[in-house]
Amino acid sequence: MRDVIPGVHRLTSASGGNAYLIEEGDRAVLVDTGLPSSADAVVEELSAARIAKLTDIVLTHYDPDHVGGAAAVQRATGARVWLGGLDIRILRGETEAPTRLRRAMFRSGWLGRAELPELTALPGDVGVEIAPAIVAEPAPGHTPGHHIVRWRGVAFIGDAARVSKGRLVHFPGFLISDRPAADATLSALSASTPRLVCPGHGAPARLTA
Repeated sequence: MRDVIPGVHRLTSASGGNAYLIEEGDRAVLVDTGLPSSADAVVEELSAARIAKLTDIVLTHYDPDHVGGAAAVQRATGARVWLGGLDIRILRGETEAPTRLRRAMFRSGWLGRAELPELTALPGDVGVEIAPAIVAEPAPGHTPGHHIVRWRGVAFIGDAARVSKGRLVHFPGFLISDRPAADATLSALSASTPRLVCPGHGAPARLTA
């Protein structure tokens, strides 16, 4: 586990996407869990770390490189697992994925292959306080139910955007479910001037422009 700033750690065992641990008082919240293939390693890393009790896991969106280890971590810790309600419906097959690429990935079995934990839905229209000072906010665009997490000026942005040369920029268009929503999310993120951005892919960074 790698310290990012006091209270924020980046897991070294999560593969595919980044996983971050936030400590706030006697609570700890995990943001994303990596691919299914690294689930056991994520559980071992959390077990070996001297951290507060893991009470919650926030999954920024439904892609397997973010949700893959959630069921294993929930079994090991009893943590509550949160995911945007619209993304839950897609994972459960109740709603079709909104892009041709993701529909093909579901048909191939690559999406939807991860074991699902017991999920608590995040609403798509309002932020939810997960723990003191830790808030999950809707940030649609990459997926319909995408959320970010904010903690004391730090933004854990999942795949709502990526960081390039100190700026927030979009992922390639074929990975975006709703471009107008993604534009609005990126603009709102940039305007909020976080003191640190922890993205789903790449290193944590401070914005310069």
